[in-house]
Amino acid sequence: MSDNQSTGSPFLDKVDIELQRAERYRIFVSLAILDFGFLSQGDSETDSELIQRLSQFVAQKIRAIDNVSVVEGKKLAFLFPETTRQEAEIASKRLRELLMNRLAELTEQAGERTVPFEMVSYPDAAGAKSIKQFLEEMSGRDRN
Repeated sequence: MSDNQSTGSPFLDKVDIELQRAERYRIFVSLAILDFGFLSQGDSETDSELIQRLSQFVAQKIRAIDNVSVVEGKKLAFLFPETTRQEAEIASKRLRELLMNRLAELTEQAGERTVPFEMVSYPDAAGAKSIKQFLEEMSGRDRN
């Protein structure tokens, strides 16, 4: 993803804009991805609808500057502008709990399942992969 290249995805375009803003103004931005891969209604269309419903539900619960999108089928990606990695981890844990409670209301699948999540932040003093690298890897996995 180059600086002025559109990805074709409104969410990825928003990530690119926020990353450019963070780099320019030296502010934080974090991206978290929660993986609901354990969901299986036996029908990929039903699974897709369920993930969309979870996305719409949680969109009403996050800050106006935050953003959520379905990626890779059964994953929810959260963009947290002006949010440190530590703050994003706290938010992700809260959102995961909220989503698991909602999932329990909608299906019998939630139970005590663990929802793994990946996270990247800018700037990340720990030397972890950059947000752009993370998105490029995620995009590459989508094509495979």
